[in-house]
Amino acid sequence: MSNASKGLGRGLDALFGGSEPLREQSGDVSMLPITVLRPNPDQPRRHFDPESLRELADSIKTQGIIQPLLVRPMADNAAYQIVAGERRWRAARLAGLTQVPVFVRALSDKEVMAAALIENLQREDLNPIEEALALQGLREALELTQEELAARLGKSRPAIANALRLLQLSPAAQEDLRAGRLSAGHARCLLGVNAVEATEALRLRIISHTLTVRDAEEAAAFWRENKVFPWEPESGQADAEAQKEPPARATRKKSPQIRNLQQNLSKALECKALVSGNEQTGKITLAYGSAEELQSLLARLGV
Repeated sequence: MSNASKGLGRGLDALFGGSEPLREQSGDVSMLPITVLRPNPDQPRRHFDPESLRELADSIKTQGIIQPLLVRPMADNAAYQIVAGERRWRAARLAGLTQVPVFVRALSDKEVMAAALIENLQREDLNPIEEALALQGLREALELTQEELAARLGKSRPAIANALRLLQLSPAAQEDLRAGRLSAGHARCLLGVNAVEATEALRLRIISHTLTVRDAEEAAAFWRENKVFPWEPESGQADAEAQKEPPARATRKKSPQIRNLQQNLSKALECKALVSGNEQTGKITLAYGSAEELQSLLARLGV
């Protein structure tokens, strides 16, 4: 997203329906001493990278603060609370500035919360979980449906829904997303596996074998069809899961010939082979759990 499309005033106008007090119009900028500004204790962003702050401070020394801070008067009218722009305020102090440009607005607590959340959403280094938490916070603060939030942010409803679904992940998976060990695409694959143990097994496999999103998608699809992952033995977990299936969904028992064919294929190709159907018609599925296993399988098939 370009900086031009990240205008805080436009974002707040959209969220609050274009309320006049939130518009940042020309000639509306004040200069305030940096010492009368106070950070918002409810600011969603808790971590400010020291190196990044120093870089911003160096930029401020040469170019000044391009985008004014958004502040509101505090109860005693002797100080102002920072609604949006705490990072710029911190960098300005590092740069040695004594005053900064601000927009002063009389905002309610709900508007302050929403403004802080929308600024958080506009960060370029936002990870998927931080984005999901900010979206959820906005939705609750403004009491919006997913459709209404999508319309006000200029996003599609599926994009909002997919982002919020990430909050359904386990704490371990959410931490992997924060740390970059999983991507949002990997996370959607985990959400497609509706069994806790299987989801955890897939999460660990993605990390240990550096699976691509495509690999993870195919593994999740294989599990939904067979209740076992491609890298797992057919007996054991698969049989246990099959016994839990309702009778109406139970698959027809394989004939001895089909089972022998399945075992011989698995042994000859050194991969998990599944054969469904009968001697006249059916389907053979060959499974692999990584790019290396795929290349090995293709070599055995002469492909």
